[in-house]
Amino acid sequence: MMTLSERQEARRARKKDAARNRTVGLIAPLAAALVVFAGPAGAQTTEAVSHGHIPYRVSSDCMVCHGMRGSATDYGVIPRLAGQHKSYLVMQLNQFKKHTRADQNGQLYMWPVAQGLTTRQINEVATYFAAQRPRFGSSGVSHKGVAAGKAIFTNGVTSEQIPACAECHGANAQGAGTFPDIAGQRYEYIVQQLKYFHNGTRKNELMNQIAKNITPAQEKEVAAYLSSL
Repeated sequence: MMTLSERQEARRARKKDAARNRTVGLIAPLAAALVVFAGPAGAQTTEAVSHGHIPYRVSSDCMVCHGMRGSATDYGVIPRLAGQHKSYLVMQLNQFKKHTRADQNGQLYMWPVAQGLTTRQINEVATYFAAQRPRFGSSGVSHKGVAAGKAIFTNGVTSEQIPACAECHGANAQGAGTFPDIAGQRYEYIVQQLKYFHNGTRKNELMNQIAKNITPAQEKEVAAYLSSL
């Protein structure tokens, strides 16, 4: 037979067990709810890092305008970067850093960001955005002049000494190496950059020569075609 003190100790033990079971019973559903609630965010995080570590400068700077994966931007003059060629991205970041790409938006936004980038960071950022899938594509917004723009892109305008864009950017406008992928790029960005090349604001010997005779209407037509791809 148990003594009084033994019976009291047994009651205390049973109370502790009951309390512990109640706590587990409360925590388990809460934990399950948190897993369900965090599911989309967790999936996004997994998706974001599935293509490799997110460089610090992407999460601290680039994502503000270009989005974390380089494809989500609310401003038409800001280019999509997802899937862009690494060599091109490295070249442009170096030009921003050295102030040799001096178009207006480059000076306002990219010079301050790029000035502190190290060679290693430039390589990390370019590698990251180049690896993002799916690559950027058409926004689905149509603009007038697609057929005329396709003709200029494919064949150029011989009478006005405008070469075919496809000669460098390829038949599908996806470029290679330091020739950028421009298929599905934003309409407003393409129009803006063609203007910069035309008036010499953006220095590039090849593109300055190609775009020197292009008219504002033709800039919009080419942009309408490319942004539709």
